[in-house]
Amino acid sequence: MNIDQHLTFREIMRQQHGWLKALGALAGEKERLSDLLERYRDREWVFSGCGTSFYLAQTASQLFGRLSGFRTRALPASEILIFPDAAIPRRDDCLLVAISRSGTTTEMVLAEKKAREELGVPTLAVSCEQEADLAGNSLHRLAFPFQREESVVMTGSFTTMLLSIVALAARVSGPERAPARFDALPAASEAVMMAHKSLMKEIADQADLRDFVFLGQGPYFGLANEAALKMQEMAIVSSLSFHCLEYRHGPMSTVTPNTLITILASHAGKILEKNLVRDMKQLGARLLVLHTHEADWVSEWADWQVRVDGDVQDFLTPFLYMPVLQLLGYYKALAKGINPDTPQNLSQVVTL
Repeated sequence: MNIDQHLTFREIMRQQHGWLKALGALAGEKERLSDLLERYRDREWVFSGCGTSFYLAQTASQLFGRLSGFRTRALPASEILIFPDAAIPRRDDCLLVAISRSGTTTEMVLAEKKAREELGVPTLAVSCEQEADLAGNSLHRLAFPFQREESVVMTGSFTTMLLSIVALAARVSGPERAPARFDALPAASEAVMMAHKSLMKEIADQADLRDFVFLGQGPYFGLANEAALKMQEMAIVSSLSFHCLEYRHGPMSTVTPNTLITILASHAGKILEKNLVRDMKQLGARLLVLHTHEADWVSEWADWQVRVDGDVQDFLTPFLYMPVLQLLGYYKALAKGINPDTPQNLSQVVTL
């Protein structure tokens, strides 16, 4: 099969066009969304999902909190089902943001129902399927157009749902926090993706790379988790993720010349992350660094790098990183002769 015939490839490559449609639709709901934010501004926003949607929740809670100033956290939907008292201890002080691509994932649908009906917690659904159970049952929903994904693995749905949440937060962010480049983001992300597509294939074709590690802090931790999952799902390889500095506390004992460590560098942690890159290289690892820095140290220590425009800061940089990481998983699957559209043991919707 030709590369461009894979559903996964087409869905990765088209995602930025979907962002434009989503941003346009959300701009048309200014009054309703402003009312929603004002109504729940003093509550804790609990972002929840399963699998990719949980990693989305991790990133969303970080970005939403930093932009809006609201209290936020993230947890898997299963925690609400199994340990509701620990998951939501103050029921009159939170809003559950329930995230699911299909809107039919059993755990998320049941967790939203438990929160709303049994715990008395208001809910906000974020889904690519507005007619599905989750959006239909929730007290509120974040609605935007989305071209349905046919591949099992989530790619464009991850970034589009995340962008809708960030765009919502930007409505209440002050000028010192508000991203100034929303309109330019799709084109900027597409340019980064196209410029580094061949590099991701080059890395994926390295047959001696057998262990994959993704590291990120703050909003990049959820991205690191998602990048590791994409590698597991599509390429069926050993892939792990950690906070950048946590990797020093035990996991680095497994580093070999067959290990690729991908570091999602941040503005906030550039000094500590620089030292991490140096130290992991000295242990023999191969390094891929995604960054916004204008510094010689990246070229000195990294085997490969993806440098993006630093003007977007840590609020929007995740949207420049994620499509590139999706391509890495995709090309690794091809290098192993695996069809990334049909990963083993998986289905598009998890039903319990």
